[in-house]
Amino acid sequence: MSKVKGNMTDTKKFTIPHNKVWLRPDMAYFEYQKQAKGIDHDEIEYNGKYKRIRELRDLAVFGLTFYTMQEYPCFVQMNNIDNSPDAFLMRPVSEETQEIAPIEMTFYGRNRLGVPEKSLVDKLSEKGGKFQLPEGYWILIHIGKDLETDHQAITNKILTLKNDLKAFSVQEISNHPDTIARVISYRPKFEGYDINIGALCHKLSQTKIPGTLTVYKGRPPKDLEHSQFSGW
Repeated sequence: MSKVKGNMTDTKKFTIPHNKVWLRPDMAYFEYQKQAKGIDHDEIEYNGKYKRIRELRDLAVFGLTFYTMQEYPCFVQMNNIDNSPDAFLMRPVSEETQEIAPIEMTFYGRNRLGVPEKSLVDKLSEKGGKFQLPEGYWILIHIGKDLETDHQAITNKILTLKNDLKAFSVQEISNHPDTIARVISYRPKFEGYDINIGALCHKLSQTKIPGTLTVYKGRPPKDLEHSQFSGW
């Protein structure tokens, strides 16, 4: 893993997940590969028809990165019951307690007509944009391949917001010979990492952390700013 250098109101409630089964991040990535089998890679990137497959991949990559940075077991789950949030990240605190973070996902990339007209910070800041989510949400941004983004501008904007949002992005850097993704944290801490997805999946598969976890309840983190769960 190599660290990337550089300078780096309407109230909405999230629900505790209805699906009781959680996936270890590498298992979520394998599930993405299963769903993506036979589909052109670029179609998954651009075609809205495959939005949920792309989001599953991004969630898995984010979970892999979170595990590597924190060295805590974590699990992920797409929200297949409600429209919001899109997904969840869960960290077991004890045998009976789990902390759950709600994740809203958004796409910023090319389509068949070309590159986005708006900057990413403008897209997130516009009316109805992800920066208007209530406090406690985490934003996960999919950035299209080969797309240049002003990451520092995003961090600067987030720091002016009154709501305590955490924000991250995932961008594929290469897919041959190894699949490399760049994950940027904008808040709580501005930093970025290039991760080898295959290597991380193999590393996690060799641990004693179960591939799936079944739980029947959970709670949101009490203090996302100071909790180890929220740190980067």
